[in-house]
Amino acid sequence: MSKVIRETIVAGATILRTIKVNCSEYGPRKPKANPTSEAVRTNNDRIAERNLTALLNANFFPGDLHITLTYEELLNEEEQKAELNKFLRRMKREFKKADREFRYVHATEYENHRPHHHIVMSYIDLPVIHKQWKQGRIYSSMLDSSRNYATLASYLIKETNKTFREAGNAMKCRYHCSRNLDRPIIVREVMSSIQLFEKPAEIKGYIIDEDSIRYYQHPFTAMEHLEYLMISTDPVPRVKKWRKGKRMKRGESFRRFEEIKQLELDDFGEYEWGTI
Repeated sequence: MSKVIRETIVAGATILRTIKVNCSEYGPRKPKANPTSEAVRTNNDRIAERNLTALLNANFFPGDLHITLTYEELLNEEEQKAELNKFLRRMKREFKKADREFRYVHATEYENHRPHHHIVMSYIDLPVIHKQWKQGRIYSSMLDSSRNYATLASYLIKETNKTFREAGNAMKCRYHCSRNLDRPIIVREVMSSIQLFEKPAEIKGYIIDEDSIRYYQHPFTAMEHLEYLMISTDPVPRVKKWRKGKRMKRGESFRRFEEIKQLELDDFGEYEWGTI
């Protein structure tokens, strides 16, 4: 029976999976003829959204914060970057005073609205945040009890969908994150091809998020892909790590956008990073 590759990521209370045809199993397939730049961008957006979902689910929890920092005065992009970095340094000091670790992911949007920064961060009292941001208003909300922040990841990717691609973008990439975040690990296994075409099966203690199920073809190889996400039904997730299969090297999955942009494809404008 033919084989496929299953990639599994354990991220907090969720398990993310991609099942795809193994190119090496059948030999190289002729690339799909002339994939449109739009199809490539859509594929890259999907990968970025999945990477960010794993990152958020692995590092943030119900009660942590999603804040939006706005500006009263219109600053240029370099000035915005400087103000944001000042804020992050001040917040790091505030967390250190409380003997806590400051974790964050931030993304900036300035194309469709007045410039503003989205930050997903560890919880701290809101007066502390207001004390350290004097440039404009602060909007805040707590992460919900679902323990699955795929919707938030999708929103942040859509917010930066256009601006991060602009040559003069001072932020250089879709999002930035603190170095102390846990990086989810991809584990790869060879499976039966039946898994690619049957309805995904849940594992004990988890339920599949039906909205996460996606079937698609890769724009370059035209190979079939299936991806989905499972959420723990237990307060403490049963699975801490996926012990089967082979761990992928970090460079094969989560890579800095600064590095990836050096590898951009001449014809399509972007490089596919990660194969989650």
